[in-house]
Amino acid sequence: MFWNKKLKLPVTEEDKEWVEEGLLMLSNEFGTEHFKSLYTILPNKEFYDNDFSGSETDAAFILNQTKIYMDIVDDRFQLEFFSDEPVNMADGTLLSSPADIHGKWNTAAGLYEETEDSTRIHIERSQLKDPEALVATMSHELAHHILLGEGRTDVNDEYLTDLVAIVYGFGIFLGNNHFTFTKYSDVKSNGWSISRTGYLPEQVIAYAMAWLCIYRDEEAVWKNLLNSTMLKYFEQSMEFIKRYPEKIRFE
Repeated sequence: MFWNKKLKLPVTEEDKEWVEEGLLMLSNEFGTEHFKSLYTILPNKEFYDNDFSGSETDAAFILNQTKIYMDIVDDRFQLEFFSDEPVNMADGTLLSSPADIHGKWNTAAGLYEETEDSTRIHIERSQLKDPEALVATMSHELAHHILLGEGRTDVNDEYLTDLVAIVYGFGIFLGNNHFTFTKYSDVKSNGWSISRTGYLPEQVIAYAMAWLCIYRDEEAVWKNLLNSTMLKYFEQSMEFIKRYPEKIRFE
C-alpha cells in the first residue's frame, strides 16, 4: 500500500557513505566540540549587513565577513577579479567565453592561489551582481585555505572543499546557487549563460545539511530559505534520517 512505501534518500548509497565519512573525518580534524558549535549561516542582514551595489568593495566586505564565520585569522588575503563575460567581436560575432579566443579556458566563479607572500582569491566579475552567489563562491575559496593553506592536505579535492564550506554553515548559499542563470544583451544580440558556484550536486549538499542538523541538534528553522529543489532534497533526507537512524553513521 502507498502509505507503507519505503522512504528513499535523494542520494546514492555511495554518496551517502562519502558524506558521512567526510563529515566524521572533518569533525575529528576540527575537534568535535568546535565542529558541533558551528551553525547555518543565513542570506540576510543578520549575517551580511551591507547595502550591495555590485562593487569590488562589496566583495571585500563578503570576504572579511566570511573569514569571521570560518574562523580564519590570516590577513594576507588579496582579492583579484577576472571576467568570463561574452565578448563582442568587430564583425558582430558574439563569443560565449574567452575560450573561443584563447583556446582552453577553465571557467570558474572563483579561483584560489597560494604564494609565499600572500593568498589570492580571484572572483569572476559577474559574481559581483549576485551577493548570495558571491558568498557561495567565497566560502568555497576560503575552504580551500582551510584545507590547503592551513596545511591539512596537499591534495586539491574540490568536493571535499565544498563539504568544508557546508560544515562551516554555507549550505544554503552553495545549494541555492549551485547553478546560476544569467541573461545578457546589447544592441546586437542577447542570450543566456550558466555558471556553477560549487561542485557537489544539490542532493548531496542537502543530505550533508540534514546530517549536520541531526548531529548538531540544530533546528532547521531556516529551511524555507532553501529553493524548491533543495528544500525537497533536504526534507527527504531529514525524514529518512529520523525514521531510520540505525542506517546513518554518526560515529
